[in-house]
Amino acid sequence: MAKARRRGPRERGTGSIAGLAAVVPVALLALVMMDRHAPVLDVLKFTGFVLLGVGLPGLVLWRLIGAYRRNLVEDCAAGFAVGTAAQLLVYLASSSVGLQRWSWVWAPIVLVVGVVDGDVRARVWRRVETPLAPVTAWLLAASMALVMLLMYAKGPGRYAPAYTDPNVAFSDMAFHQALAASAKSDVPIVPLWVFGEPMKYHTFFHQVAAATSWSTGIDLTNLLYALLWVPLALACCALVFTLTQRFLVKPGEEPHPGAVWAGPFAVLLAGVGGTLQPLHDISLGNISMASSQYLSPTQNLGMMLALLLAVLAVDLLRARPVRSRWILFLLVALASSGAKATILPLAICGFGLVFLARMATRRSTGRALAGGLIVLVIFIAAAVVVFGGDSSGLQVKPAQIFIQLQPYASLRNGTGVDRAAQLLSAVTTTAAWGLAVVGVLFLRRFWRDPGVVFLAGAAIGGFAASVLTSQPGVSQVYFYRTAFPFLAVLSCLGLARLADKLGDRRSGVLVAAAAGLGLLGAGFARLASDGVSGVKVPFLLTLLALLVAGLVVAIAWRVGRRSGGLFTAALASLVAACMAGSTSLPLLTLVSDQATLVIYGKVAGGGPTTAEADAARWLQANSGQDDLVATNAHCIVQRGDVCDSRHFWIAALSERQMLVEGWAYTNRANRISVTEGTNPSLLRFWDRELLATNDAAFTSPSAAVIDRLRRYGVRWLYADNRAGLVSPDLKQYVRLRHATLDATIYEIR
Repeated sequence: MAKARRRGPRERGTGSIAGLAAVVPVALLALVMMDRHAPVLDVLKFTGFVLLGVGLPGLVLWRLIGAYRRNLVEDCAAGFAVGTAAQLLVYLASSSVGLQRWSWVWAPIVLVVGVVDGDVRARVWRRVETPLAPVTAWLLAASMALVMLLMYAKGPGRYAPAYTDPNVAFSDMAFHQALAASAKSDVPIVPLWVFGEPMKYHTFFHQVAAATSWSTGIDLTNLLYALLWVPLALACCALVFTLTQRFLVKPGEEPHPGAVWAGPFAVLLAGVGGTLQPLHDISLGNISMASSQYLSPTQNLGMMLALLLAVLAVDLLRARPVRSRWILFLLVALASSGAKATILPLAICGFGLVFLARMATRRSTGRALAGGLIVLVIFIAAAVVVFGGDSSGLQVKPAQIFIQLQPYASLRNGTGVDRAAQLLSAVTTTAAWGLAVVGVLFLRRFWRDPGVVFLAGAAIGGFAASVLTSQPGVSQVYFYRTAFPFLAVLSCLGLARLADKLGDRRSGVLVAAAAGLGLLGAGFARLASDGVSGVKVPFLLTLLALLVAGLVVAIAWRVGRRSGGLFTAALASLVAACMAGSTSLPLLTLVSDQATLVIYGKVAGGGPTTAEADAARWLQANSGQDDLVATNAHCIVQRGDVCDSRHFWIAALSERQMLVEGWAYTNRANRISVTEGTNPSLLRFWDRELLATNDAAFTSPSAAVIDRLRRYGVRWLYADNRAGLVSPDLKQYVRLRHATLDATIYEIR
């Protein structure tokens, strides 16, 4: 008798070949994105370092200490995050004793132990327990690819290659590069753009960038603009998926029917959704990962660590956790403490809600109390050591965010604060955010899981912190941005429960159809609101479109004689339509310039020409590490006496301490801003005498002025010809060293 031939995807250790193949398009997309704006050699070095110097040793620690081996998506993402945390802490220790160049040594040590030691090898190099189904793997690949494409379009697609066009620049990126340059040499980090000021800020991303630069020899410009964002963003997407799967696929139990699609949907929602956008020409508050994480590298690193911290917290809060996972939790919490200031407060809220819930139901509170105390102690220590007690301008101002965000400006009448417009803005924004995650209302039995309670506590804390506080640049919104992926996960869990109530194994088809129609409905409703003033009519049009989408799918479901009641099908369809509808405008930016302009705004300016950038790079190559530089360039925009002092690119590219370049984004500027109630980027410099001496060297040089600069310790002068007239007499007092079309560099002897 002939042997029966097996059908279906072939299994190979860690999963089916069909499932493993899903990684190929994502990996190719990542490589293409990096190669577009970085030299091939840098891409190869960076990829090798990420895989062998961070990811693989991190995987060893993840599996060895945490006893994890669920699936390769989790292993790769968590391994990279753990490796990044370890690299960061090693760099902090090595830089304190001047051994920055050797911070990579930990990785080969871990790998050698993982290969040579038999017990370690047996625990680490094992097959996964629950490989992904091919459908899930490909859905995840598609959602990750969409998120990455949108992040690329907002980031490198607009701002790379960097420092080549003065009309295409984002000053915050130069700010981060200047801090990373300081992290390569200075302990503690200082603001290179202004001399003598401290930098109390979440600077751990800059330490990671510095460690990567030392380990690979890659220029910081290429790292920040083209390379580092890619693995961080990929890890964020994969960890959103991992967190969702925690509640749908449990060891020893049958997977939840929604496990096939809920994780990929959560990635799409967290990556590009989060806000219904009913207005044609105004974007409401964007809080998705794609909207912020490229141009805020600290958020990119912080979000990855926050998600991993949540995964570990969920596991530790459940019955009979592996005790060694507390070590991983401590490692990630320490790395989170200076990665983004929003992370630990949200974790405290999460543990706090679990503690209260378990105390109310007379169940054990020990693990919630232990986790909360660990995070609280680290948070207090970070507030003293990392932030120096500085609040960075954060104040308690309830509902101020609804004045800072749209649509308030378009609704306001008269002068002063328009309370009616503020209230309408609050209702509109909250509704736009809430409808995007409406699935949280249907969690029901998931509330029994302390992990769900933890995520809910963190999400509530993030929303409350954003609404109750104010910070320059609307930076308080990062509390909610950090919390939003948790809400995306919870919303998808609620939707999965609703779909499961239908009792049909093909309920995922209903979700997909409703999501597709919701996406189209939200888009057409927005187009229909073109020329309509106010927010009420556009919002009602969007709600009507979503309702119609849900009803059409529900009726089609019943006509097709599928199981489940009409009401349940309609409710599940409406929830899916609302959630998917929040991705409509971001996805439209892939094909519409108008949508891009609405959601992302115009490309900023204030950058250098190629000649100016080359002059700064020449200075980096030909000056001493401790040399002090003076420049006449201070403002990215100047109108009369008003100067936007977010000028950081000379410090970023020269990697040298400036006497005075810009003075925004410093602790002192934030304090003055809070005291005077002014924009911290538009403040006048506080040391008028120093600034006058600095500028006199370029406009009216003399032996006395140059001597005063010499006493300050200045060795070099960077004269920017586009920043203002430079006196031809300057060369009589200093030595000309380098000249380009737009900049001239002099040396003081």
